[in-house]
Amino acid sequence: MGAAHTELLAAAARGDDEALAVLVRAYHDRVYRFGLRVCRDGFDADDAVQEAFTKLARRPEVQRDAGVLSWLMSVVRHACLRMLRPFVRERRALGAGAEEEAVLAPEGVDPQQALERWELIQSVHAAIAGLAPAYREVLIMRDLEGLSGDEVCKALGLELATMKTRLHRARGQLREELLRRGAWQRPEG
Repeated sequence: MGAAHTELLAAAARGDDEALAVLVRAYHDRVYRFGLRVCRDGFDADDAVQEAFTKLARRPEVQRDAGVLSWLMSVVRHACLRMLRPFVRERRALGAGAEEEAVLAPEGVDPQQALERWELIQSVHAAIAGLAPAYREVLIMRDLEGLSGDEVCKALGLELATMKTRLHRARGQLREELLRRGAWQRPEG
């Protein structure tokens, strides 16, 4: 973390509204993407992210902490889980799956390539959604959001060894599911 970021955290902790706004802009997209993956609903993700940033505004000790991103993700995770709880039984009873997101093909791509890319992305999304929540959260935070191991541990309240074990198992289960679906082939050698 750079000196400018450290100064920004300190200014936000002192009550500088502009510094807090800069923090919100810096972290919002990553926190929202995580919320969308955990909540699986844009409206719930918006609510969870808003709750996290509202709590951040009231917590100067967190604002000055270098782990503010992992703290935000932890708050979003808990908010999403709280919102999902009433619907878990209903979804299980109905057998509903995760909603699929539309993926647009980049310009200039052959339609067959675009279809293959779309099918691969759908397979990966479905395989990730099929992971147990504990594995899915670690995989999303570490591999998709690019958080460090320490940040993931802090956000999820895990010991490093536990986080590494869950990540290893999540990657293995994801690989096996993608192999089963024919979306990935084992490297030769």
